Amino acid sequence: MSQLTDQNAAIRSMPMAGPANSSAAYYSRRQKIFVLVTLLISWILANADRMAMSVSIIPITKEFALDAQAAGMVLGSFYISYALMQLVAGWLADRFGSRRVLVFCVACWSVFTSLTGVAGSLFALIAIRLLFGLGEGGFAPASTVTIAEAFPKPERARAKSLIIGASFLGSAVGTGAIAALIHIYGWRAAYHAFGLVGVVVAAVLWFAVKESPMRQHGTRPQGLFRTLFGKMVLKKTMLIFFCSNIVYIGLISWMPTFLVKTRDIDIVHVGAASAIPYVAAFLALNIVGWLLDKVGRGRERLFMATGAAMVIVFLGLMAVATSLPWLLAFWTLSLVGYTAIYGTVFAIPLKHLPDESVGTASGIINFGGQVAAGIAPVVIGMLVTAGKGSFTWAFGFLIAAGAGALAIALTWKPDQ
Repeated sequence: MSQLTDQNAAIRSMPMAGPANSSAAYYSRRQKIFVLVTLLISWILANADRMAMSVSIIPITKEFALDAQAAGMVLGSFYISYALMQLVAGWLADRFGSRRVLVFCVACWSVFTSLTGVAGSLFALIAIRLLFGLGEGGFAPASTVTIAEAFPKPERARAKSLIIGASFLGSAVGTGAIAALIHIYGWRAAYHAFGLVGVVVAAVLWFAVKESPMRQHGTRPQGLFRTLFGKMVLKKTMLIFFCSNIVYIGLISWMPTFLVKTRDIDIVHVGAASAIPYVAAFLALNIVGWLLDKVGRGRERLFMATGAAMVIVFLGLMAVATSLPWLLAFWTLSLVGYTAIYGTVFAIPLKHLPDESVGTASGIINFGGQVAAGIAPVVIGMLVTAGKGSFTWAFGFLIAAGAGALAIALTWKPDQ
């Protein structure tokens, strides 16, 4: 029996406006595969669009004459609106089902991806990135609801790990594709191409995801957000993701610039080199999802603490690595550690909470992670500026964040 039984009972005891049974039975095996593939493609695109700025910021910095601090503001502005949208979209998906929220999100972020290519000033770039964040912000919690609607609990960690693993594939695709497109056509044309693909994906998503019978009439538990936000287990899970996402977003935002400026690599080869750690992380995350489904119940703290320890060790080694092969090896192993945290924090609501609450719960968890994502690029930009181009202080900041994740993970208890 789950150690979160008391929490589940408390949530289930709240008045319900409709049936509480999972709608997973409404998806056939073939439909499950279709929805999973479509969600995977959507999330790859989302992360490719997001990662594109980490590479295109290099020519953008030159075109707009930005210093490291201003570049950090462009990189971080997206995550402010992205974080806030987590809470709203999770609640909406729990109340109305995931289909409409998902399609709106993909269409919205695709429009603003394309508009990035027409920005003419620093202010316009930041404004478009903020609006872009509103579109992408709803996808993560809404896709969690889709997983709950389509899959039974024993299969959910694997399904969710596959979907969120697209963040690594998207980073690999985004880095490589945007680098090639920028090299050939320029950064503005690259954003138009990504935006067009997104509109097509939104249309396919409408047919892939079914309307949820249990939510189509706007049913949900009463007082759900307040009840969940008061749970210490979710607060600590959110804080663990906050600390670990400082590391991840800090790395993906600044690693291309770090390689160009400190390893003297051109932008095309940066894209190719950066793809290696992300592909490895995608494979590792799916192994984590499999382990969570098979042996992970009640062992979430071990998964998160082990991942945080790996992040700390290999970040430290990255900071002193002098050759590109060793730096890539340590970067890859650090990301593998991150996957143990990433997969676990999003499996917790899917495995332990009632289906009617997974969107709101995952939105709360992801809110913490995306607040961190808004902070990390800006702080690193300030530290690089203060260090006169050196990344030493930036790595110290990331290692400290990893230590924070480890400390909280060691105190995490599912019955809090």
